Amino acid sequence: MPSASPLLGAQAVSPCQQPGDRGLANDVFSEALSERYDQLARDERYGIFTGSVLHYLNLEEGLIGKRVLDVGCGNGALAAELMGKGAQEVLGIDISPSQVALANRRQQVPGLGFRVEDAYRKLALPEAPFDTLVSVFAFHFIQHQAMLTRACRNLFEALKPGGLLVWLDITHDYVLDPERMDCLEALTSYRYDPGVAPGERPRPWSLVPGQVRAGDDVLPVDHVAIPGRTVVTTLQSVGFSQVRREPLRFTDGESAWLWGPDGFNHPLLVARR
Repeated sequence: MPSASPLLGAQAVSPCQQPGDRGLANDVFSEALSERYDQLARDERYGIFTGSVLHYLNLEEGLIGKRVLDVGCGNGALAAELMGKGAQEVLGIDISPSQVALANRRQQVPGLGFRVEDAYRKLALPEAPFDTLVSVFAFHFIQHQAMLTRACRNLFEALKPGGLLVWLDITHDYVLDPERMDCLEALTSYRYDPGVAPGERPRPWSLVPGQVRAGDDVLPVDHVAIPGRTVVTTLQSVGFSQVRREPLRFTDGESAWLWGPDGFNHPLLVARR
């Protein structure tokens, strides 16, 4: 296993890690990394992603009276917004105790709760099934196909029949463009190295080392290059139907250039159990 940054502390590896799993430096977020991601998530540019998720939730069926599961809830901001849009109950889960602690401090709303769960490997939810499930930027730490299949099956089993999934993530389907990578770092203090030449695509399932600046510190943020099409076929293989990709709702040209189909190409998927 790679050595962890001193900032990552003792929670750098999932307590549920299994044979074949790679020890990502950030499988479980440290307090320092959680705080930095909390700062990034509150940047107005990231409203593109949560705004897009909310748009398709409303377009499909709305949130009034729904019981919702937020997988990879982070600081809990999206879960709180789901409550504000009329959900009856929202449970936010995250693999990182530091993320859940942050969400519990920040978001205190009746009907809204957070707890530590590992959706990649084993998910224990006595509250299931839910009407609606959302997952935003939680799957790019998945390390191999077997883990992806388990995670997708966990999502499927957490939904009621006919339930709605809205999923958004980083899939590394882009062609490496140094100009866009420099822009990403300038805007977010984050960059990664897919280990390919400009104009090439990251190799499927390759480790993509990344880092984010937090003041004077540099925190490792490793990804795995999961092709978007692999996510689609895996969702279908565990039973999801009507799986389709929808366009992000960009509000400015720079964001569309950076994160759109010709840029980092983050996919938003909508599916039904």
